[in-house]
Amino acid sequence: MTKITEEAAGLVSIGQLARDAGVSSRTIRYYEELGIIPEPRRSAGGTRKYPREYGSYIETALALKDLGFRLSEIKPLARLAIGRPVSAGQRDTAERLLADRINALDQQVAVLRRLQESLGRQDALAVAREILDWREQAIASSGPDAAT
Repeated sequence: MTKITEEAAGLVSIGQLARDAGVSSRTIRYYEELGIIPEPRRSAGGTRKYPREYGSYIETALALKDLGFRLSEIKPLARLAIGRPVSAGQRDTAERLLADRINALDQQVAVLRRLQESLGRQDALAVAREILDWREQAIASSGPDAAT
């Protein structure tokens, strides 16, 4: 396929897709490796050629990451979030991930409210201890890929 027919077919290079999405080519390859974006077509020379709509996968992944989801959690959510068909199992996984994230956020809000209420009172130290306890629990429950 020539460059003109690739562009007419809506196919772009990894560099162009990365520029359009505001990420690096390395990020695109990593998301591909994780299965967050589908494997692209390859040219006769072996160069990756991505459909422009893959940009929506990347935008969705970045938005889910901003919402606090780990990369390992994004794959089951990304297809659903952009309106692609998903299996019943994928839908169940997505529902569980969303419920877990909402529960975690509810706990964070509760701790923040207690901290806000303690401002200017003597129990600020007790609330600080509670925040540290909450953080330890969050780290312990987040599993081995918590840093991702």
